[in-house]
Amino acid sequence: MKKLTLFIFFLLISSSICYSQSNLQENGFLILNVGNSASMTGKGEAVSATSGDATIFWYNPAAVQISQYSNFCFCHNSYLFDNKIENASLIVKRGNKSYGLGIVYLNYGKLDKTDGVGNIIGEYHPIDIVIAGNYAMRISPYFSFGSNLKIVYEKIDTESSLGFGTDLGVIYDSFIKGLNLAFVLQNIGLSTKMDNERIEFPLSYKIGTCQELNISKQSKLSISSDLIKYENEDIKLNLGFEYAFGEAIYTRLGYKVNYDEEDFSTGLGIKINHYKFDYSFTPFQSDLGNVHRLSISYDFF
Repeated sequence: MKKLTLFIFFLLISSSICYSQSNLQENGFLILNVGNSASMTGKGEAVSATSGDATIFWYNPAAVQISQYSNFCFCHNSYLFDNKIENASLIVKRGNKSYGLGIVYLNYGKLDKTDGVGNIIGEYHPIDIVIAGNYAMRISPYFSFGSNLKIVYEKIDTESSLGFGTDLGVIYDSFIKGLNLAFVLQNIGLSTKMDNERIEFPLSYKIGTCQELNISKQSKLSISSDLIKYENEDIKLNLGFEYAFGEAIYTRLGYKVNYDEEDFSTGLGIKINHYKFDYSFTPFQSDLGNVHRLSISYDFF
């Protein structure tokens, strides 16, 4: 089993390096890189090695296997420039396997359509839609593998593009108590052409860690990090902290390193029976504004 684990890690890393070297065109489908989960963005999206609600499979398709319950989650994202993003995600766990389904819808609102000299001649309504299916499996007591298959649709005025992509992820429950390790390769895909140009998926790969510490009988602290390499960009680092009291109140803090417009984020979660309510706040620099996200999720067996 150790040899199989090492082989899969080597295969994922090799694939990501080869793909990034051969794919030098400008990326599109940037909706795939926008955080749309209140619980995840509250801790800086440093979550590839953590458990979570159903939205966790958007960050690491294998992380579903370290989540305790099946879950449904709906998230509303009041994004920049009055854009709205809605996310509905579902994961169902069955023994050592799990299945997931999710959709993300980005509404840009109404934009003015102009002619060559800048006169307004109408309006158009750009949209992005992502539909994803998830499958994950625990193949040993310590090692899990997962994959997402995604369909992405982007429409700008009369032009549109349809893309098909995949994510691959692994997670390792290490021999150190409370420590998880992860590797994720995201957004490998191809698309149809928009205005005679093919849109490239925003390839990224990341290495994640999460350490859970028991502070007392009723509280625990998790410290997580994701080292991320986006194609044609410098390496970035996400840091996250979550303090949980009595499995009922969750406070979160995140920090992003080497991003142009983002750094600090924070969030709060409250769990009542099987329901959980989450909120996150992310300020953007350069007067872009602030982003507020709200989620409601439900645990079931």
